[in-house]
Amino acid sequence: MNRIQGTMVRAVRQKITEPDEIKNRIHDIVQKHVKLTDKNKWMDVKLSDAKLKFEILRDCMSLTDRNIPNLELNSIETVGDAVKFYLGEEKKDPRIGHPVAAWFMENEDKLPPNITFVPYVKEFGEYALQHRGYFPDPGPWKIPQTREVVLRDTLGIEALPRQRFNKTKRTPYVLNIMVVGESGLGKTTFMNTLFNTPLKEEIHPKNPQSTQTVEISPVHYELVEDGVTLNLTVVDTPGFGDQLNREHNLDPIVEYIDNQFEAYHAAERSPEFRRAIPDTRIHALLYFIAPTGHALKELDIKALQVLSAKVNVIPVIAKADTLTQEEKAAFKKTILRDIEANDIRIFPTAYPDDRESVEDLEKYIPFTVIGSDQFVDVGGKKVRGRSYRWGVVEVENEQHCDFIHLRELLMTHALHDLLETSHTVHYHNYRAQKLRSSGRPESILACDDSYEHRIERSKQSMAEEMIKKEEEMRQNFVLKVREKESNLREREEQLNQRRQQLMAELEEQRLALAAEEREFQELYNANRSARWLSVLSICS
Repeated sequence: MNRIQGTMVRAVRQKITEPDEIKNRIHDIVQKHVKLTDKNKWMDVKLSDAKLKFEILRDCMSLTDRNIPNLELNSIETVGDAVKFYLGEEKKDPRIGHPVAAWFMENEDKLPPNITFVPYVKEFGEYALQHRGYFPDPGPWKIPQTREVVLRDTLGIEALPRQRFNKTKRTPYVLNIMVVGESGLGKTTFMNTLFNTPLKEEIHPKNPQSTQTVEISPVHYELVEDGVTLNLTVVDTPGFGDQLNREHNLDPIVEYIDNQFEAYHAAERSPEFRRAIPDTRIHALLYFIAPTGHALKELDIKALQVLSAKVNVIPVIAKADTLTQEEKAAFKKTILRDIEANDIRIFPTAYPDDRESVEDLEKYIPFTVIGSDQFVDVGGKKVRGRSYRWGVVEVENEQHCDFIHLRELLMTHALHDLLETSHTVHYHNYRAQKLRSSGRPESILACDDSYEHRIERSKQSMAEEMIKKEEEMRQNFVLKVREKESNLREREEQLNQRRQQLMAELEEQRLALAAEEREFQELYNANRSARWLSVLSICS
C-alpha cells in the first residue's frame, strides 16, 4: 500500500468570541454590502438574495473563523439569525473523534511498516478553509491563483506538446477560398499556380449576352504535404461582372456565404453538435481587380463593401505583367485611397489582433500577382513564368510581382488567423444578428474576454443615449412652450378683437339709447308745454 497523507493549509487568525465584538463586526460587514436606511434596524435585513447572503456569510465565517453547517444555512433568513448563530455555542462535527480513527491512533505502533496513519479532520466548508486567507477570492468566472511546486522526479510533462502536435498533425486542416472577379483575369490559372498543382481547367469567358447570372462552383481537393492534410475548397464565381446589367451580380455570392453560415449554425443546434462539424464557411476571399491603372470601378467598390462585412477579403491586382513598376505603385496607392474612403475592411489590416506576424506583408497590399501553368528556362533552371518577346516574367520573383508574399500570407503566417477570424468575427456577427432579429437582446457575460470593454462601451453608449434623450426632451419642451405661447398669444388677440367688437357694439347701443332718451325728453317737454298752455287757456 502506498503511504497516504492528508494536509490542510489554514491561515492563522485570532478568533473573536466576545458577543459585543461579534455584533459590531457583523454590523460593519452588513454596512459594507447593504445601504441601510435605518441604522437601528440592521439586524432585520433580509437575506433572500442568494448573492448577498453568500457575501455576508462568507465575510462572517472569515471574520469569526467559524463555519456555518449546511443544515443551518436554510434557517438563516435575516442578519439577526446569523448573529444569533454566532452568539450561540459551537456544535462539534459528529465526524470528529470517529471510532475507526480512534482505533488507528491507539494501535498506531501495531500497524505494518508500509502503513502510516495521519489523522485528518474533514470539516464543513473544507475548500473554504483550505484557501481562506491564503488566496484572495477570485470572484465569479475566474481561476484561483496557483502555487508553483518543485518536482522531485520526471513526470513526462514535456511530452504533452508533442502529443498535441501529433494529434493536430493527424487532423486534416480545412481551407475554403472563394475567388471573385471579372472573367478573363486569370483566376483559375492563379489558383493552379498558388497551390502548385492543376486544380481545375480554365473557364473560358462567355458572351455577355449569353450570361444570365453568376454561377457558384465549389470544387473540393485534398492536399498532403509531409504528413499534413489540407482539405481545400475553391469556390469560383464565373459570370461575375459579365452581364450588361450588373445590379444583382452580388446576390448569388452573398446567398452562398449566408447559406454556409446557416448550415454551420444549424449543425451547432443539432443534438449531435459535439461531433466535428463540417466547416464549409468561406475563410478567405480573393478579389481580383483588373489592371486598369485607374481608380476602382463602381462594381468593385460595392462588391468589396458588401463582401468585406461577411468574409476576410484580400484584394489582388491580376495580370501584373501588364503594368510597369511605376504604374503598379501608383495603382496600389489609388486602390488603398479608395478602400479607405469607402470604409472597406480588408484582411489583415482591419483586424488588429491578427497583425503581429504579418506586419511586414501589409506593405504589399493589394498584391500584384501573375499566374502561369507553364515553366520557362531561366539560367538553366525551370521556373513558373511567362515568356514574351521582350523577356521572361517569373511568378515567384518578387521583383516581378507579389505572388510569394501572398502565398506566404495565406499558407505560412495567416492560415490559422483566417480560420479564427472567420469563426470569431464573421460567423459570430451572423449568429448574433440572426438571434437579435428574433427579438433576443445582446448578452454580456462576465466570462467573456471582452467583458470590461463591452461594459465600458455599454456605459458610454448609455450615457450618450441619455444625453441625446435629454437634448430631445429639452427640444420638445422648448417646442411645446413656444407652441403654447403662440396659442396663448393667438387667444389673447382673439379676446382683444372680441373685446373691441363688444365695446363698439356697447358704444353703439349707448349712443342709440342716448338718442332715444333725448327724443323722449323732447316729447315729454313738448307735451308738458302743451298741457300748460291748455290750462292757461281754460283759466283765462
